[in-house]
Amino acid sequence: MVSVSVIVPVYQGESTIMACARSVLCQDYASVKLIIVDDGSTDATNSLTDCIATEDDRVMVVHTANRGRQAARLKGVELSTSEWITFVDADDCLPVDAVSLLAQAISDDVDIIFGNGYSLNGESRNIIPMDDFRHMAVRGDGTIGVPWGSLYRRSVLTPYLFNQPKDFYMGEDYIFWLRLVFSTEKPVAVVLDNVYEKGSDTTSAGFLWTIDYVALIQKYREQSIPPDRYEEYIHETIADRLANLCAVALCQRGNNWRSHSFTLRLKADIARTAYHVSLPTRIYLSLPSLWLRKLWRQTLNMISMFIKP
Repeated sequence: MVSVSVIVPVYQGESTIMACARSVLCQDYASVKLIIVDDGSTDATNSLTDCIATEDDRVMVVHTANRGRQAARLKGVELSTSEWITFVDADDCLPVDAVSLLAQAISDDVDIIFGNGYSLNGESRNIIPMDDFRHMAVRGDGTIGVPWGSLYRRSVLTPYLFNQPKDFYMGEDYIFWLRLVFSTEKPVAVVLDNVYEKGSDTTSAGFLWTIDYVALIQKYREQSIPPDRYEEYIHETIADRLANLCAVALCQRGNNWRSHSFTLRLKADIARTAYHVSLPTRIYLSLPSLWLRKLWRQTLNMISMFIKP
């Protein structure tokens, strides 16, 4: 049986780490190792994780200085000896059969096993060619764009994937995926079942988008897609940049972002590629004030509740 390492980065996780660890150690897959990387916590995470390690010899705990989630994940990869690795956030849990479901798709023909495939709109394939999957990754389809819920061959998890600044903590998982899918040519195996139980999303809930931040995401996006292939994915990058701009428009006044180079370049790319922007989105971005944009978004959300798909 192939060994699977589950890497859990944790920071100030005293209220959730025990439940997370238990869900990993209770897996019905026989060969599971748990690596917990305590990213400089100052609460009771230290003692709790050490306690977990003393109670189960499948557990390794390492305490590091606070360097951010990506650095903590990389530390876990460096410590692992398993050929296959999955990641779990410390405030989330795994269904009891999660690793088993993912491991069933292990073969010499794949480096990535994508879980929660039901999140991909209309997708029913168990194997997706990498050329197709790259387009999906650039768009950020479903739960592509988060490291959890998937299984990775250790050899593709190079330091390059995780080499991102500590203060870049919204969108860093998306950049991880972009770098990953251009690091292998093998197709992606897809597990259509649910293999992850997401906890409360505290990072994105309180995040205030700014035009400078989405410009930074675009900078890393361009660095992650090979320059000679960027135009292949222009429609997908437009879709994600447009979503980013809509998020900014809900947080910042128009004079902050309308004349910004990020917005001007996006408009130019939309024009030259004849990319279709929906009427509600065009109206939303053209509204002159922040409160009107918030009202428009609330109205659309209310309407969508009454319209059956």
